[in-house]
Amino acid sequence: MKKALKTILLLSIVSIFGYWGYTWYNNTASLLGIIHKDADSAIKISIHDIKKTLLLDAVTSPTYYYSNVSFKQKKTSKDTIDKKGVDFLPYNLVLFTVPKIENTYFSVLPIKDTNAFNNQLEDYVSSKELTLHTDTENNTYWLENKKQHWVCAWDAEKLILSFGLENSYSKSKNIFLDVLKHNRVIKSKNNNWITSLSKTKGHITYLTKKSKIELEFKDGEAVLGGIIKTDEIRAYPEKVTYAKIPEASVDFYWDGNFKNKKNREQFVTSWKSNSFLRKMNLDLPQMVELTNGFFYMGINGTTKQTDTIVTYTYDDNFNKVEQKTHQEKEVPNMIVNLGKEKQSIKTYLSQQNLITQNQVFTGVPLYQFYVEEDTIHTIFKTGELKTPLEQVTSTNFMNLSINFSKAKEDFQIPQLNSYFNLLQELQLSVKQSTDKELLLEGNIQGKIEDINLLSQLFFGLDKD
Repeated sequence: MKKALKTILLLSIVSIFGYWGYTWYNNTASLLGIIHKDADSAIKISIHDIKKTLLLDAVTSPTYYYSNVSFKQKKTSKDTIDKKGVDFLPYNLVLFTVPKIENTYFSVLPIKDTNAFNNQLEDYVSSKELTLHTDTENNTYWLENKKQHWVCAWDAEKLILSFGLENSYSKSKNIFLDVLKHNRVIKSKNNNWITSLSKTKGHITYLTKKSKIELEFKDGEAVLGGIIKTDEIRAYPEKVTYAKIPEASVDFYWDGNFKNKKNREQFVTSWKSNSFLRKMNLDLPQMVELTNGFFYMGINGTTKQTDTIVTYTYDDNFNKVEQKTHQEKEVPNMIVNLGKEKQSIKTYLSQQNLITQNQVFTGVPLYQFYVEEDTIHTIFKTGELKTPLEQVTSTNFMNLSINFSKAKEDFQIPQLNSYFNLLQELQLSVKQSTDKELLLEGNIQGKIEDINLLSQLFFGLDKD
């Protein structure tokens, strides 16, 4: 009996060390050869750790998983084995950006079986009615899906994908060739990107040369946390006092501290390509000069607005006649405050023909925002009546709070109900923790306390 127990104990120890060795090796090996040498940010999705977490969750909550998992056979063994030329769920999946290409993420995946990958690709292209392209000069192939905003290119060994709203093959081509033709990827396990990413503990990690933010899925919640380093000393305020809507379903404020010139310049750089601002014909640098960088948005309850619907008919002489009808609708009772400098934001918006004679802002077609202005704020609100506010002081210069149950009633958008029904609350804040560091903390709560939040989201959205 003692001998049997010793054997079991020895095998257990060997298994533990074997598993530890397997994870230690793969945490590094899975990151080599898939990140561009010029990368300036990376997102690591720890697929293996997520699978392990969900497996343990299933063991401890078998009833929940049994009632939600479908046992219908959707794929044959041929589908799952013969067509797996590229593993889209590797040990670690990494997305990265490069400095010269804005708002675009790249990901590199090894091709394990060329024939299987070609079969997989052929089936996908025919089902989506896409066109394969050949770059004969560089001996590569590429495919573009404009509707889903991604492009990919490959050779016999690697597949590289790019994702971005304004993405195209010509935009991503240089990075594609860097990886496929010139092999400009990180291959050393001692590289700073590799050592930093291999040591992260979160299920999802966002990393730059100055920042690290991690998201971990737990029972009933997801926890977000990280440190963001700044070049400036005390770039953001240590305390913020502002007026808010009491018991708001959505409450958000941000003090960008535009008195700091670098904060103002960084904001312009980050938002200058925003399509929404371009459509409104706003000169962003000029607009930013009119505000001190404070922004607040609060929502609580609903209010009534009247839509004017224009239709056309013809009179007896076949002349086109415009007819207007009015339709009342319920919209969120929303207030947006912009902190202003000495010059008027409202006057600037009027000059851009974005405010009507009835003082309604026309930049957002979904709702009518009535515009007011006092000595320190430009105020946009969906309700004509005055909404009582309360003064609050916080050590966070940014804070977002959402009560999803209340938000569901306030927004009344059926497309969002599947998300609102699964989530309870969200809290996200950022504060200046030291002279050159910002502390980010966040928490998302699901409806079921003892089930991993990722499983709740997966099964909940899959049902819809």
